[in-house]
Amino acid sequence: MTAHASAGAEAVLEAIRSRRVTREFTAEPLTKDQLDQILTAGRWAATAGNRRINRFLVVQNPRSLKLVRSIAPGIWAKPTALIIICVDLDLARQDLVQIERDPSIKIDVGTAAMNMMLAAHAIGVGSCPVTSYSRSGLSKMLDLPANAVPEFILQLGIPTPAALQVHAGRGHRVTAADLTFWERYGRSVAGR
Repeated sequence: MTAHASAGAEAVLEAIRSRRVTREFTAEPLTKDQLDQILTAGRWAATAGNRRINRFLVVQNPRSLKLVRSIAPGIWAKPTALIIICVDLDLARQDLVQIERDPSIKIDVGTAAMNMMLAAHAIGVGSCPVTSYSRSGLSKMLDLPANAVPEFILQLGIPTPAALQVHAGRGHRVTAADLTFWERYGRSVAGR
């Protein structure tokens, strides 16, 4: 591995290691450039069959944010922006995706969300995933068309100084070895 590749790998791994969920945001709004960088990262997420059936809805209006918070118990903080990841049913049908049977739809939403969270972290923006909300309520509040199914909400904002502090020592730190079996599920073999 070249020194350049090694430095790039280390930067990516450090971003993965240091990213945290942010639940406290300042009132400072995000810039268009910050949001564009985060959305671009979502666009570059891996998708099954290179399908692009996800669409992203950015919500920044304070009144809309308050309404969404009222039907989303998973939003504890006051983010200054939300990105709603929707699956476009019309595009899915065009690609012959069986919505009820294809698990890759959820995986594609997750990869887009993770890319966005890592991009947000890289540019100093805090993020927090939300999966606890009323889909029908969200659709109605945001006047989503019938073909747009809201699958995920990503809260975004500038982290407060307290939110930036790493809380070391909370519980047992899980390692990759704690989660991994080699060759056969249920059999741990140290070092393989």
